Amino acid sequence: MTAPSPNQVAGESNLKLILDSLETANLNANSKIKTDESTLNNTAKKEGETRSLLTLTFLGGFFGLLILFAIFVWFYNGRVVSWVLELKAAGVENAVDYLKPLELEKVLSIIITALGTSLGFIIGYYFKEKHSGS
Repeated sequence: MTAPSPNQVAGESNLKLILDSLETANLNANSKIKTDESTLNNTAKKEGETRSLLTLTFLGGFFGLLILFAIFVWFYNGRVVSWVLELKAAGVENAVDYLKPLELEKVLSIIITALGTSLGFIIGYYFKEKHSGS
């Protein structure tokens, strides 16, 4: 067996240095990938939380308005009856012609018509799936 030449020893030494640098680069790349993956997961989680908050806020406001207007119609119609009775007591003929009660169905229909499109958009946005892709 012959002794390795100085060029072979230097070549092996260079290969070992290259291999070590590649392993270090691989570890750095893996670390960066894990950091980026963690950042993306956090971003996706925050986006989901934002969607949920937006949807729940809108739904709460929507149904809150429906309840508020139903209560308003109930109180208003009660006042209309008392006003009609006061006008009758004051001698006004046909007081019913001047004061008309509100119809709950019509009031709620107007609110639902005005906000229904937005409600559909918000719910659709909440359930929208994220497609990773091209």
